[in-house]
Amino acid sequence: MKYVIVKIFLFFYQPMMKFYWFVFRPKTRGVKCIIENNGKFLLVKLNYAHHLWTFPGGKVERGESFLEAGIRETKEETGIIVKDLICVGFYKANKEYKDDTVEIYYGNSSMVETKIDPIEIEKVDWFRRDAFPKDRASTVDKIFKIYDEFILIKN
Repeated sequence: MKYVIVKIFLFFYQPMMKFYWFVFRPKTRGVKCIIENNGKFLLVKLNYAHHLWTFPGGKVERGESFLEAGIRETKEETGIIVKDLICVGFYKANKEYKDDTVEIYYGNSSMVETKIDPIEIEKVDWFRRDAFPKDRASTVDKIFKIYDEFILIKN
């Protein structure tokens, strides 16, 4: 029953938020986290928005750093606890009329077992980079490009 109520709420909430963003053009901050375990990368399939596979991440809350948000969002969406995240870059987006800055973090995890919140996340899985699902968000490739550039500069 709780799941149905949330779905109904999101049905009305998302169009209202899009209208608000169109009128006020807010500046927002977000994070995406590349989490690796033995050559596999953690992806989540969302239960809202585009319903595609993407990296764990989300909104940076008021008073929270990008890094703190990355740790929190990864744990909330996947159950994976990461502590040693490093910032590998950022990108800007103007999707849905928001001026969005998204920082990208990378970390390793020895944890493999995941635990999801079924309201927000449909599935979580580990993928080799050459076997990513075809139904992934375009930002996955954009984020890996930024990550690759970071690795080249670092080495």
